[in-house]
Amino acid sequence: MTMRNKVYLLAILFFLCSVVLCFAADNNSYQAIRGEYISLVGSTQAQRQRHNWLKVITKLEDFVASPRAGSKKDAAMFLLGRSWHGLSLASGSRDDAGQAIKSYEDLAKVFPESNFSDDALIFAAEIASETFSNQADAYNYYLQITTVLAPGDMLAKAQSRLKRLATFSPKLPQAFPQSADSHLADVRVWSSPDYTRVVLDLSRSVQFESHQLKGSDPRIYVDLKGAKISSEIAEKQQIKDGIVTTIRTSQLDPSQVRVVLDLTREGDYQVFGLKDPDRVVIDVRKPANPGHQQTEIRALPGSGSDSIAGILDDVPDNHPLSLHVPQHTGDEGIRLIVVDAGHGGRDPGAVGRNKTREKDVTLQMAKRLAATLRKELGCKVLLTRSDDSYLKLHSRTAFANKVGADLFISLHANASTNRKAYGLETYYLNLSKNNQAAAVAARENGTSLEEVGNLEAILFDLMANAKINESSRLAAEIQQAMVTQLSPQFSRIKDLGVRQGPFHVLLGATMPSVLVETAFISNGREEKRLNSKDYQNKVTQAIVRGVKDYSASLRQVARK
Repeated sequence: MTMRNKVYLLAILFFLCSVVLCFAADNNSYQAIRGEYISLVGSTQAQRQRHNWLKVITKLEDFVASPRAGSKKDAAMFLLGRSWHGLSLASGSRDDAGQAIKSYEDLAKVFPESNFSDDALIFAAEIASETFSNQADAYNYYLQITTVLAPGDMLAKAQSRLKRLATFSPKLPQAFPQSADSHLADVRVWSSPDYTRVVLDLSRSVQFESHQLKGSDPRIYVDLKGAKISSEIAEKQQIKDGIVTTIRTSQLDPSQVRVVLDLTREGDYQVFGLKDPDRVVIDVRKPANPGHQQTEIRALPGSGSDSIAGILDDVPDNHPLSLHVPQHTGDEGIRLIVVDAGHGGRDPGAVGRNKTREKDVTLQMAKRLAATLRKELGCKVLLTRSDDSYLKLHSRTAFANKVGADLFISLHANASTNRKAYGLETYYLNLSKNNQAAAVAARENGTSLEEVGNLEAILFDLMANAKINESSRLAAEIQQAMVTQLSPQFSRIKDLGVRQGPFHVLLGATMPSVLVETAFISNGREEKRLNSKDYQNKVTQAIVRGVKDYSASLRQVARK
């Protein structure tokens, strides 16, 4: 072999080695591992084999420990927890469940600002409660979500479960014993659509006092006694998040620090202290912004007796509505669910760019949901419509009331004049808290925004005896299940949260009732998904998971 041929051969070998190495690296990328995880959870048979889970777990552990993890590290850590969690459900091993909790805990500690961390601690709490019967640990995980992590979509769920587990609450002091050596080490800020959280990190616990100054120059200030400011903290931080404009820190005297929050307008606030590590938390709730304008959504023409006047005619004058909360919390579980396919007949609902009609996809999903609920929960499920029939909105809940349903679930596809809008959201009946919720209600009701405003005033009387919390809990469980189960399966799953609105289709229901917006039919990508059997199946399976979680919470309350 000549020297030239040897050089060519070496070059070819080098090239092949490079290709192999690149393929191997790509095969161990986050997306590749995530794909293996999705394939695993999609196969009941594969899940029974422990080595299949351990293969994914090993790859995730290696990925998390490697420099290539980068911006995907928190997502990979969350997927690692989900993998251990899945293995524990398949194996029934408490050791595997313990590994899942540890993975979830590690994520929350390393990435407290990650969108995955609150979901991780929700799962950790559920494992602690259900597998280990350790309600004190579950309470602690929920507490971390509400006090340590950045405010996220799991906040309301954590707060709700803290109330249910109040008897397991540790006795946390509101003011700590004075310590002359404490230092204000950091000032951290998080903003959410509902409020702003400011966390004051301390080297040791201190006594503190809070005050609010009202008027034309509103502000909140907190005095930390026995504390000094670290030299690394700026005297002034510009925030401008809608309620807090500036945070100012100053050393009032050698042993007292003042932290001032300048506000755009007065707002409710709460200040509390926490230990391990020591910190003081300031929560400022954002008032509604009456000047915020939302995109107008054109409503369907009015439909006679479906108007507000028509609904009011059916409300008994002397018999206020009372809520029927499922009491079947024993082995039999929830016994009867009514599933409502939105729109139908002469009412097509929203129509997508490719002519997909809301009434068609909701009927398909309703049938799938009913079949899955019967199979998974062993309960009776009735449909408000099983064909392309037109139904008056209030006749749907009237039917649910007549048959004595335990739950009412109405399926819909969202729409917006903004073609880029996408995501999942779940509604329950209440006064609309913002213009966006009112706009969605107007479209689903087939009314105008003005009529929605009139309906809100009426709801004060209609819902005086209704336990709205039951519907909000059901909505929270379904929304969480959809986001959690669809995110690993589909790209760009957006959590629009749980919302409140005055929906005709929910008005009059005497049982926990929700309206689920499964996707935006006005968005091209999501319109295509709505026509997909795979997406419809995944959505219905997620809703069933949410109903199961709600049912489990009822049983838990019944045992106390």
